[in-house]
Amino acid sequence: MIRIHCGAATATVDLDHDRVADARLGGLLLPANAGALSARILEAGVDKGALGVLADVRGALVALPKIEAPHYGYVPYGMLSVPVALVVTPEQLSVYAQVAQAAADRGTIRRAFLSRQEAQEWLLQQARALVANQVWWSARRSPP
Repeated sequence: MIRIHCGAATATVDLDHDRVADARLGGLLLPANAGALSARILEAGVDKGALGVLADVRGALVALPKIEAPHYGYVPYGMLSVPVALVVTPEQLSVYAQVAQAAADRGTIRRAFLSRQEAQEWLLQQARALVANQVWWSARRSPP
């Protein structure tokens, strides 16, 4: 398990049996630390071989303004296709719906859920689709 501290926010990241990075966030998420914490979670997951990130934000106090696509500058180009499912409370849903839309505008795959089970199912579907796409392209690039 990896523990990440970023200002007033914290996260623990572990890799589950489906190769999904399971992140649980806590503390206070602010504009000053949310992007950096998100980047470190994404990096920790990818470094462990994760196909996607399941980020449970329900344990965090979220104080974020409207999020727009330029906020996603912290996502390295090579990690844009790593899907992230965010598990949120009903009170956090409007903020994270904006996060998901801004992410889509930047070319990343993000979606907010009220149910952890639905988030896991969606994330595994996305991961499988990305792997299938990579296999398809590899077969097309190989010489006959």
